[in-house]
Amino acid sequence: MAKNEVKYGAVLSYILIIVNAVYGLIISPFMLSTIGASEYGVYKTIGSLSASLSVLELGIGGTMQRYIAKFRALKDNKSSSNFSAMGLIQAAVLGCAVLAVGVILYFSIDRVYGDTFSRLELIRSHQIFVIQIIYIVCHIFENVLFGVISGYNRFIFINSLKIIVLAFKVVLYFVILPIFKNSLIIVLISLITEIITISVYIIYIKFILHHKFNLYFWDNALFKESFLYTILLFAQSLIIQFNGNIDNIVIGAVLGASAVTVYSFAIQIFNMYETCATSVSSVILPTIAEQIYSGATPKQLSDTVKKFGRVQWIFLGGALFAFICFGNEFFHLWLGEEFNDCYKLSLILMIPVTFPLVVNVCLAILKVKNLLTFRTISMAYSVVFNALLTIIGTHFWGYWAAAVGTAVSTIVGSIISMNIYYQKKLDINIFKLYISISGRITPCLLLACLVGFILNRFIYGFWIGFICKAVIFILVYGLLLIIFGLNESEKESLIGKRRIKS
Repeated sequence: MAKNEVKYGAVLSYILIIVNAVYGLIISPFMLSTIGASEYGVYKTIGSLSASLSVLELGIGGTMQRYIAKFRALKDNKSSSNFSAMGLIQAAVLGCAVLAVGVILYFSIDRVYGDTFSRLELIRSHQIFVIQIIYIVCHIFENVLFGVISGYNRFIFINSLKIIVLAFKVVLYFVILPIFKNSLIIVLISLITEIITISVYIIYIKFILHHKFNLYFWDNALFKESFLYTILLFAQSLIIQFNGNIDNIVIGAVLGASAVTVYSFAIQIFNMYETCATSVSSVILPTIAEQIYSGATPKQLSDTVKKFGRVQWIFLGGALFAFICFGNEFFHLWLGEEFNDCYKLSLILMIPVTFPLVVNVCLAILKVKNLLTFRTISMAYSVVFNALLTIIGTHFWGYWAAAVGTAVSTIVGSIISMNIYYQKKLDINIFKLYISISGRITPCLLLACLVGFILNRFIYGFWIGFICKAVIFILVYGLLLIIFGLNESEKESLIGKRRIKS
């Protein structure tokens, strides 16, 4: 059961990524055309303002997942029930903090936007902001419930529900928005679907998991330990947000809005690529917890990293090498010749981050072992390094310096520093691990890439040809994997044990 939860949960995560990408491409222009530029501008502006309060959620969902998984592995149901009740209390405190800060920001809206918004836009801003604050408070409690369910390793249910809720939101948008045509409906739909999600989570936890939220006592020692873990997750989240925004901020200040537009599309592709790797790592923590608390050796943990790392490399390698073959043509067809730089910018960002992504199951090990301090420090000095290279270099080399700064900081902080740490702290031979992960998969990628370059010489410059080449690449790559790249256990998982024997 647990094996299927990880396997199919990861598959559903990939489906969810695709659905979210399509959702973003379709819904945003639909909203804009339906409610108009003014209403949409108010919605986006107030959405950004209220989103700043989401940092007060800290990392409570990740903390809940880690400790529920721990207590489940130790078969300590009482501690699991007690800690989840403590989580609800913490969520209530964080919710009150959001409401308090929200009240202050609510009365600041007129002062901040009074000169640029009309009277009707200001009224709408206040209405949207109130709904958004309620949504954030609800989302804090949803994170606690999500942490409990994911701690039980029920990722098929979680990701299936996310897909269903997203589809339901799309239906509501297309049905209701053309009737009322205002931005308040958008946030109300988000709030309604959030309440539905929470309700389904509660029912699932009570009647399927039979998990109880019972506060037997307030465990100060556990609270301090878990709160430190939460703060470290929170600090890492802030660093990631800062690192993701610093490039555009500096480029905008030095080069102007047009340069930001070019760079932002490269970042968009990079973010989609990076998100692909979280599909496996996001569902593996309970499995790692069970292994560690069952006394797994460093060799056994290394084998687990290798197993899931190969899955990561199959997907990430396919995406990376396909982009190497067809990425330049994609940007040309999608955005036009003026965005040709996006291809090289994307590659500068994507190639270095691939190395930490294929072994990011190691991060799950650090989370279970509560060893996040060094990673937080490593992320902190790497983002400072990135900021310095970007601020200084952009004046001389434009947005190329920003991309190189991000790449170099990834190499220093996430590849060199963290791999040394994995080697010393987890006793994992990282160099040997990379060789084992790449194995026979990389030759399959190189051959598929060669086919892609040959196709480019004959077919280039129109969408139908681009799609045909992408399909051929996938078929060639998949066939090579089945014939040569996959080992026997991987073939069994993909094709089925009976079919292989026959």
